[in-house]
Amino acid sequence: MAEKSKNAISEERDQAGLILRKFIHVIWINFKLCKWILPCNLLKNIIHAAVPYVGIIYGCDILNRLVSGEPRQEIINVVYRLAFTTFILTILFHILDKMGNAMRDSIRYRIQKDVAEKAVCLDYQDLERQETMQILTAALEGEKESGGIYWFSDKLGTLVGDTASIIYAFMVLFPILNVAGNVGGSGVEKLLNSKGMVYLIFLLNLLSMFLFMWISKAGNRKQYHLYEESLDAVRKDGYFYREILSKYQTGKEIRMYGLKELLMRDMMAVWDEKCDIQTRKIVLQDRIRIEYQVVQAVLLALSYIVVGMRGVNGMVTGAEVVKYVSALTALGGACRYMVEHFENVLLNMQYLYHYYEYLNLPNRKETGNISARNLAGQELTVTFENVSFRYPGAEKYSLENINMTMCFGEKIALVGPNGAGKTTLVLLLCRLYEPTDGRILLNGKDIREYDYREYMNLFGVVFQDFKLFAMNVAENVAASEDYDEELVWECLEKAGIRERVSQMDEGIKTQLYNVGIPGVEISGGEAQKIAIARALYKSAPFIILDEPTSALDPVAEYEIYAGFDKLVAEKLAVYISHRMSSCRFCERILVLEEGHIAEEGNHDSLLAQNGIYAKMWNMQAKNYQ
Repeated sequence: MAEKSKNAISEERDQAGLILRKFIHVIWINFKLCKWILPCNLLKNIIHAAVPYVGIIYGCDILNRLVSGEPRQEIINVVYRLAFTTFILTILFHILDKMGNAMRDSIRYRIQKDVAEKAVCLDYQDLERQETMQILTAALEGEKESGGIYWFSDKLGTLVGDTASIIYAFMVLFPILNVAGNVGGSGVEKLLNSKGMVYLIFLLNLLSMFLFMWISKAGNRKQYHLYEESLDAVRKDGYFYREILSKYQTGKEIRMYGLKELLMRDMMAVWDEKCDIQTRKIVLQDRIRIEYQVVQAVLLALSYIVVGMRGVNGMVTGAEVVKYVSALTALGGACRYMVEHFENVLLNMQYLYHYYEYLNLPNRKETGNISARNLAGQELTVTFENVSFRYPGAEKYSLENINMTMCFGEKIALVGPNGAGKTTLVLLLCRLYEPTDGRILLNGKDIREYDYREYMNLFGVVFQDFKLFAMNVAENVAASEDYDEELVWECLEKAGIRERVSQMDEGIKTQLYNVGIPGVEISGGEAQKIAIARALYKSAPFIILDEPTSALDPVAEYEIYAGFDKLVAEKLAVYISHRMSSCRFCERILVLEEGHIAEEGNHDSLLAQNGIYAKMWNMQAKNYQ
């Protein structure tokens, strides 16, 4: 039993230490983002807490002077002092509040920038992981749910203001502790007029803070569980808005296939789930608020009775009764809000944990230090040594024991059934994935030893699921706002899209896609050609084309193939296609099946083998007879 108690104490200490470290970390983040935000909020809330007590103290003084019949001018002077003090404090509060709002907007921008930068710099392999997406969703929702880091500084300032309000209240109420007298009446009346009753009220107010803390802690714990419960619904809701409701491209399928009822069913289910969780949150918050108010009402009622009895018995003046009642009301509210804001600050740190977790995700690929900058002018050789890869959570390997060498100047085609591992092999070569086993060598060195950014610059790639962006044509091709116009036009020419772009109103400066600003909508084939031009503009020693003609008409496809040698120039070209006729343009063909290299050779030798390649070729050839 004693051992269990020791363990419990140790766990509590560890938890307290963790909370303290998180608290310090959040403060440091605030200081790092904007060093003036915390001092500004602290001072603002201390001033805000003082304003009511200035009115209480001066108001009591004015009433006492009026009752005692002091000269009119002296009373007016007190009124002027009250007005001036309140004016100065109010002006200072609003100035600091405006400054704080401006700084919070700046912090909000910095946070959004940090999240965006992390999203575009994160290892691609991690970006595809479900766990990473869960962390990101939790981070963004936690930021929204809690108000974020900028909210933390404001609430911490409010907490300090609550503390200041309690101190002000005790300063105002302290004189009543020394007021007690021998009055007649019943035992109850004598008890109410005793010093002990006043001390008891103060003690009860302090104890109420611990009661508020217990109520708030239990409520916040349930609230946080509701937040975690809502994350799946939030992700689904985001998908509906992002992929269905906000993309006109989905409108065709919805209308042609009558998907309205099916989609509305799924969307309503998600919205009902979110609504249910939100309703439970509101009910929980209302329950906590009612519990607070009941406790506070009991304490205030008792306090009013005690102060009122002192006024009735002439122990304090009528003005002092008003002062003490006002101060007690403020004290009860400050005690409640102090605890509430304290628990909210702790809860905020729980929400922000996911934000820090996301920003601190490691970029494992950024560890290489060998420069790859000078490799572009060399004859490059890539070697796969017993390379295997399995997707996270998958039982089966997508690639297994791949051994092969690719040399500079070769034109290699990768063919095979769907799911054979062709695209996965390319992603490994580009270091978007890391091998589960084995290694890939570039000129005899493990590619993980090279500087990641410099290594990526060795590749010009057109992915099967390529993306163009809502920017002008030249920026899409050059991937930069600084571009060589002549080279852009040259690459567009090689890709067979120059004439189409030249017919656009602003040529290569024409905006693509309508996203808030007018743009040109282009066909899938036109987009694919621009993507090819982008790969060519990079002028990298490796060029990888994954189904680069899937959206092209037969004429455009023939033009690409006819100029294939000129297109890839003196590069190591890797070409993936399901159209077997395109493989004839490649000197070497690798046939993949179930993650293995099943066959290898040129077009004629593979046909002679009468294996997988020959079967695929003959099946497609029948369609053209």
